[in-house]
Amino acid sequence: MKITSMVLAVSVAVLGAGLAPAWAQAKDPALDKLAADWAAAFAKGDAKALAGFYTENAVRASQEAGTVVGRAAIEKEFVANFAGPWKGAKITIKVGSTHPVGTDIAVNEGTWEVSGTGPDGKPMTLKGSYVNTLVKKGGAWVIAGNAAVPSAPAPAK
Repeated sequence: MKITSMVLAVSVAVLGAGLAPAWAQAKDPALDKLAADWAAAFAKGDAKALAGFYTENAVRASQEAGTVVGRAAIEKEFVANFAGPWKGAKITIKVGSTHPVGTDIAVNEGTWEVSGTGPDGKPMTLKGSYVNTLVKKGGAWVIAGNAAVPSAPAPAK
């Protein structure tokens, strides 16, 4: 839990500080590719491919799974989700702003929306935002830390 808190704290601090230069807000095609490839693997239910987008010791935090540490554990989480609540689901990812922290480290935020058929057989849509801590390896961005936060449900009328 301490690792997740640290990743979130650094991510929020960097995003909240607003101190990044103007060029930091420029779109990075490599980030758009990462999001597109991640969404394509998700649509196929390919847990192994999804886990491949994370570093060996990545930290993934979500409301559903809590804190998951390591590529192998992340793959296991995806396997379980694709066998259950995410079976046949699709995801749309909108990459938001990116803030460089170092030469090959960046913090990226954006939104996500999962749609499909819920366990009850009814259509479902889940929305939220994410913060990723990214590192560049071999010229490509990979995820070292990911926090996915669902949007608050709409108030009942």
